[in-house]
Amino acid sequence: MTNDDAQGILRETRHKPSGEWIMGKGQKQCDKCLTLTGPRAFCCPSCKTPFIFKVKSKETKTTKILRNIDWKTLVCGDRIKVNGGPYYIGKDGDYIPMGYRGKFRVEKVEFNGIHAYGIDKHTGYAFIWMGKDMKDKETNVNRTAHKIIKFKLKETGGV
Repeated sequence: MTNDDAQGILRETRHKPSGEWIMGKGQKQCDKCLTLTGPRAFCCPSCKTPFIFKVKSKETKTTKILRNIDWKTLVCGDRIKVNGGPYYIGKDGDYIPMGYRGKFRVEKVEFNGIHAYGIDKHTGYAFIWMGKDMKDKETNVNRTAHKIIKFKLKETGGV
């Protein structure tokens, strides 16, 4: 491979120990003619070969993410994504998360949390703590509220 590409732009000649080319940040290379292009190019400017992109899932195309929501307004059937929550710090300083992570379907809402069932990885029942931050003196678990994101179907412009 030469240091000059088809358009006369000087390339960095960095290689892996196996002899493979290492691309600079924010670039991609055409498989056919080896021309370097920008990261958002749909086709190669030299040979017009289209780049292959990762296919979006149906869920990604049809759902809208709502970030700042009041968790008390959730109703049965709402889909949410959860992370954070209670944690335990051991005597040697180890941080052990005790909360839930992942996607859930809301069953009902109480004064200090959400009853939900898992959708993807976690398929069982979960009580998602949303109450005030406090430390349990018996178990030394620090209870902090989970962070939640609500998924809503996108409105399609049709009949």
